[in-house]
Amino acid sequence: ISGSGAFKDGEPVTTSPIRGKAVGGTVVVTKSGSKYFLSGGDSPAKASNNAKAAADARAKARQEAAEAKKAAQEEARKVAAAKKQAQLEAAQAKKAAQEEARQAALAEKQRIAEERKQAQLEAKKKAEEAKAALAAKSKQASNPKAEAASVAPVMGRPTISLFGLGGGDDKVAPAPSPAAPKVTKKQPPPAVKKQAPRGVPTLSGWRLNGDGSISGSISGSPNFKDGERVTTSQIVNGRIESGSVVKTGSGSQYFLG
Repeated sequence: ISGSGAFKDGEPVTTSPIRGKAVGGTVVVTKSGSKYFLSGGDSPAKASNNAKAAADARAKARQEAAEAKKAAQEEARKVAAAKKQAQLEAAQAKKAAQEEARQAALAEKQRIAEERKQAQLEAKKKAEEAKAALAAKSKQASNPKAEAASVAPVMGRPTISLFGLGGGDDKVAPAPSPAAPKVTKKQPPPAVKKQAPRGVPTLSGWRLNGDGSISGSISGSPNFKDGERVTTSQIVNGRIESGSVVKTGSGSQYFLG
């Protein structure tokens, strides 16, 4: 208020209810008879409009905030989905690469196994040929010569005297020759089969491979079942023949049965 003897200029006051309408630039009279000149200010309608505008602005702001939040959430969802899709594609690519590597390794393993098998077949063939030649030679050396034929005694033929009628003595028939002694070649003693040393596994039906290893059926090993087919590493020590103990480069020992 200003221009009042009862209040200081600029002091805020509230009148009693006024008569008529409150319009800026006019004089209003309260029910108690007091008069006031309204300089500027807002009418109730304008104030109501201002309040409504402020409420609308706040509602719009809230709506815009909600829409912004919703858009941010949608964007975050899209980013998360894209990230998940990228991870899935990366996992699938990794799995495909691993499968390709596994297939390549399997093919290489099969190739090496096939080459080794062919080499073993060649070595087996050569070993069997050598073994057959050695067996034939050994058999020829161990066969005894034919026994000497027994000499049958030759009986002397009786002699008839031509002078028996004349009183002469008859000739005496010669005594039979003694039988020649029977010659028999002494047979060699039977070979004693060698046994594997204690703790040394035995390889039966073995063959020498082209890479210097030996394949055969193993027995007496704590690491394999009796009769299981195995292939050793390269032999570096020992005579490769039946009845011998051989040693591999890794230090393993085997008895060749």
